[in-house]
Amino acid sequence: MSKKDDLEILNCIYKNSRMAADSIDSVSEKCDDDKLRGYINKQKEHYNNSCDKVANQIRERGGIPAPPPKAAEFMAEMGIDMKTMMDHSRTNIAKLMYNGTNMGILDISETVNHAHDADENIISQAKELLSAEERYADGLKRFL
Repeated sequence: MSKKDDLEILNCIYKNSRMAADSIDSVSEKCDDDKLRGYINKQKEHYNNSCDKVANQIRERGGIPAPPPKAAEFMAEMGIDMKTMMDHSRTNIAKLMYNGTNMGILDISETVNHAHDADENIISQAKELLSAEERYADGLKRFL
C-alpha cells in the first residue's frame, strides 16, 4: 500500500468530481430541456457529495485536495460556451455532457491502472465512481 498512490487516486476522484459539478453548473443554465436539466443536476449532487467525502479522506491522509488546473477549468468553460452559443438543443447539451463524462472515465481509469500500490478500498471507491459515470453516460444516450 502506497500513501502516494492513495492520494493520487483520491485527488483524481476529487478533481474529476469538482470539474464535473462545475461544468454541470455552466451547462445547466444553457439547457432548455427540463428533463435533461433534472438528470444532469442529479449527477451534480452525486459529484458534490463525492468531492466532500474525498476531500476529507485526502485531509485525513495529510494531503490537500487539489482543485482542477485553472487552464482545464478555463478550457472547459470556453468549450461549453462555444459549443452552446448557437445550439441549446437537448441533443447538443446531451452530447456535450456525454463527451465530458467519457473524459472523466478515461482520466480515472488511467490513474487507477497506474497506481499499483494503492489501498484496495480506495481503488474500489474509484471504481464506484467509474460505474456511476458509465451509468450517467448510458442515461445521457436517451437525450441524444
